[in-house]
Amino acid sequence: MNVAITGSGGFIGSHLSKRLEMFGHRVTPLRRYLFAQEGVDCLAQALAGCHAVINLAGAPIDRRWTDAYKRELVESRIMTTRKLVEAVNRLHEPPGVMISASAVGYYGSSGGCHGELDDPEADSFLAELCVAWEKEAGLVNSSVRLVLTRFGVVLSPDGGALPEMMRPARFGVTATAGNPDHLFSWVALEDLADALVFIMGRQDISGPVNVTAPERTTNREFYRAAAEHFHTRLSIRVPDAVLRLLMGEASQVITGGQCAVPETLMREGFTFQYPDIRTFLTKHFLSNHEHDTDHRYFPVSRPFRQNRSHAGFQSGTLSGGMARNSPSGKLVRARAQQGSCPV
Repeated sequence: MNVAITGSGGFIGSHLSKRLEMFGHRVTPLRRYLFAQEGVDCLAQALAGCHAVINLAGAPIDRRWTDAYKRELVESRIMTTRKLVEAVNRLHEPPGVMISASAVGYYGSSGGCHGELDDPEADSFLAELCVAWEKEAGLVNSSVRLVLTRFGVVLSPDGGALPEMMRPARFGVTATAGNPDHLFSWVALEDLADALVFIMGRQDISGPVNVTAPERTTNREFYRAAAEHFHTRLSIRVPDAVLRLLMGEASQVITGGQCAVPETLMREGFTFQYPDIRTFLTKHFLSNHEHDTDHRYFPVSRPFRQNRSHAGFQSGTLSGGMARNSPSGKLVRARAQQGSCPV
């Protein structure tokens, strides 16, 4: 199959592209300049002949949410998805399936575990963002099978949230955050990529699909498993007030907590490589202390506020925050201004 992907060079997208190619599929990256143009002619041309499209569009949420950045979070998801849908709808032979990313933030931080047909939480920025994001995707031609994949927190030692979460373990400390009893929905990067490939090939899967590990993990259980695995000697809890001071409204991603059950994936027989957090830690990290300073097992990343150069695509998403005067920014604008579709 020929699979078009937005964010193919990012944290999720790059891993997904490799998995697709490993299974014999061809990947067509949908470059940023295609979305910088006023019309969708070039985007539609890039989509022609594709059998599936996977939409991972959206600026990363792992930074302080100023009013300006909130607008970027919205526009990078809504406008990109809108253009993608418009281009798909223009095709005489559209892709058979469109998989569009969303997040378990759709359900908010209300108590209990959520199924895929549960309503979104009211009065939550993340929930409202996810609802608007999914609504745009829902405008795709009815002949296209639409799947709305709601991701949990994506864990990998190579990027995303985990390197920062595990960083104190290098010094024998477990730093915990959020309410210990709040449920924490996560998914291993490998399982997420495999789930997308699985969904793409299953004609009977459509609508919302939670992409999370089947284990119902609380914050307490997550950090306890990490402490036991890394043999840390000290546990320090970061107060919610400190997180709010550092991260502002974005701290709700850590302090709120969500629980989403992967109902469809379990019903359809998808096999998780990492069904629980202990399996994930055991397979991804060595517990032998002779490796404690090996950065392969304790990745070092930049502080939260400064991590954006490496995290611009960290959630596998298109970032709307490209510097205007950067070489990449100039190239995108130059290509967007060309009369013909650049290669």
